[in-house]
Amino acid sequence: MIDPELKTALDAMLGDPEHWVHVGTVTPTGEPHVTPVMLAYDDEYLYLSLTGRTKKANLEHDPRVCLSMARDGDIAHVIVWGEVAMREDEWAQERWEFAMRHILGEAGLAQQRRPLSREGTSLGVVTPKRWRVFGLGPGPGVDAGF
Repeated sequence: MIDPELKTALDAMLGDPEHWVHVGTVTPTGEPHVTPVMLAYDDEYLYLSLTGRTKKANLEHDPRVCLSMARDGDIAHVIVWGEVAMREDEWAQERWEFAMRHILGEAGLAQQRRPLSREGTSLGVVTPKRWRVFGLGPGPGVDAGF
């Protein structure tokens, strides 16, 4: 279950469904790797659409991620640390379609619809471990989830 404080922050940051979130991973040699991904969420998990060999290979080696999202025009940002499970099963397909529908709308999903596979697109199911919310409320920022 996603903490209500984190969900409120995500709602504030990602009000426009067409957004990119940056995900940081670690390569098998220990180098950092950051790339933009699409993110959706519900009350249980954060969902990433994962395509491309590098980030998937990184996550197979080390499932830890750091997600970063910032709002244009001010200093508001949310950072989430967690772990990703990559999935391609029937449940993941349904959740991936939910995510694409949320981000791209029904017409966008129709253009992007594809079967999930280890060789192609996977659903990254993120379990948040901790997060930082800055600039979205009256206080200076909140570190939570420790």
